[in-house]
Amino acid sequence: MALSGNKGEWSEIYALFRLLGEGKIHAGDANMNKLELYYPILNIIREESKRYEYKPDIQKHIVIINEEGTEMARISMNRFIEESINLLQSIKAARKPAFTVPDAENFMNSIGCTKLKAPSRDKSDIHIVIHDLRTNMTPLLGFSIKSQLGKASTLLNPGETTNILYRVEGHELSDEQIISINSIEDHLPRMKAVYDLGCYLRYEDVVHETFKNNLLFLDSNMPQFIADCLLISSLPDSTLYIHEVVKKVAEKNPLHFTGRNVQTFYEHKMKVLLIDVALGMTPAKEWNGRYDANGGYIVIRKDGEIVCYHFYNRNDIEDYLYYNTRFDRASRGRYNFGSLFRGKDGKVYIKLNLQIRFIK
Repeated sequence: MALSGNKGEWSEIYALFRLLGEGKIHAGDANMNKLELYYPILNIIREESKRYEYKPDIQKHIVIINEEGTEMARISMNRFIEESINLLQSIKAARKPAFTVPDAENFMNSIGCTKLKAPSRDKSDIHIVIHDLRTNMTPLLGFSIKSQLGKASTLLNPGETTNILYRVEGHELSDEQIISINSIEDHLPRMKAVYDLGCYLRYEDVVHETFKNNLLFLDSNMPQFIADCLLISSLPDSTLYIHEVVKKVAEKNPLHFTGRNVQTFYEHKMKVLLIDVALGMTPAKEWNGRYDANGGYIVIRKDGEIVCYHFYNRNDIEDYLYYNTRFDRASRGRYNFGSLFRGKDGKVYIKLNLQIRFIK
């Protein structure tokens, strides 16, 4: 049966072909421009039902070694470049959500690659041994792959675990008003109706205990800060871009920071959250601070160029995440948020849902 996948899944195979063809990966800046800094690739390890290693040699070939340590094939790096170019064209031309690429699959079979996505228990999509020319280290690192060839991918996935509870204050709502507001289908008009009645929202709690503890693990003020950001992004006339939302929060300065650079204070908090979510933290699992994708991020740009955000260059990966993500709104019906309700104490509450997605 032919392999079928979406653009994001085929992008992982494209990245494998392209990286093996070039034998190196360039670092990127916050705008995904290639920098002069690059990392030579010494080995790429892929584990499916069997483990295969792909090693460039000095004759510009990729030596493919199976799990018994036996050389299985030796293929020119130019062939990998050719295959990556052909696959990129197929990905860009695809019009269906899932599609096959027979030529790419044939080449995959010849190099011991039988699945679009190698099984992974963490956030790493590819494992690479690089040569860091500055430190002279050759670590095996796991990288998460993000592709701009398909739909914008999610950084923080939504769920009932990411609901945040707010108390509605400023005006005492009647049961009739609650029913009327809840009958409004779309989220922003519903929020506008709340504000038009003279109400405002005050952060109450992070609903899911594990997610709350994870946020507290990062920073004791993180739950309040994230709740403030989510609230700003839910205003009818507000922006969804992370860096713009943080700027608005900094202007309000809800944590009463008294230092000289208030905006940097709030930017740092957001960058801490983004990088921990990107490299390991999930809402429903207790976070211990250890990164799964310990190498960082590999990004496939719309034009097919690939840039790397190595964790050793923490400032670069933080800036990339900060300027290339936005808040998003998940399905209200699926995750039980966005409706006013009266609590046991007689006060009115609403849950908002936190989701963070990459900008296309």
